Amino acid sequence: MARLGVELVPSTCWYSNVRSLLPKKEWDRLRKISYEHANYVCEICKESGLDQGYKHALECHEIWNYNEKTHIQKLDGLVSLCPKCHIVKHIGRANAMGNQAIAFEHLEKVNGWSHKQVVTHVAKEFDVYKERSKHEWTIDLTVLTEHYETEEKLITEAQNKPRVTDHPWKKKRRKKR
Repeated sequence: MARLGVELVPSTCWYSNVRSLLPKKEWDRLRKISYEHANYVCEICKESGLDQGYKHALECHEIWNYNEKTHIQKLDGLVSLCPKCHIVKHIGRANAMGNQAIAFEHLEKVNGWSHKQVVTHVAKEFDVYKERSKHEWTIDLTVLTEHYETEEKLITEAQNKPRVTDHPWKKKRRKKR
């Protein structure tokens, strides 16, 4: 059984994450709860980003469940990951940022997999991603009220926010003359 796996967010759900949907103060509260729950080490590989050469120990990752019939993207919880495990989870972004080799190496190490097993796993997850990206998803953040004591008002506001389709930090490409 794999300890670490890729979790690709459908393109139709990009930029709709807990961090961007909730006020910063609430996100900071939630991630700190997650870090404390994990005793300040990665919940998958038990490492710290500080020991991996990063300036921070952990990153808070959202665990999503996708109902293929109802097209509901439900938050199941939060998990604290070292930066390398988090890079693996978001392998699509890792590829875009030039970090594929780091992700593959860490996935091999944590799961005891061969390079071929990693490639097979990643390809399979990209197939799932392509299928899920054909649909619009409704977001469900009720776990935050039920397990993390987030105010219902904040959840309602977050779930009613329109999806961002193009992030403001992305540079627009200029046409060549």
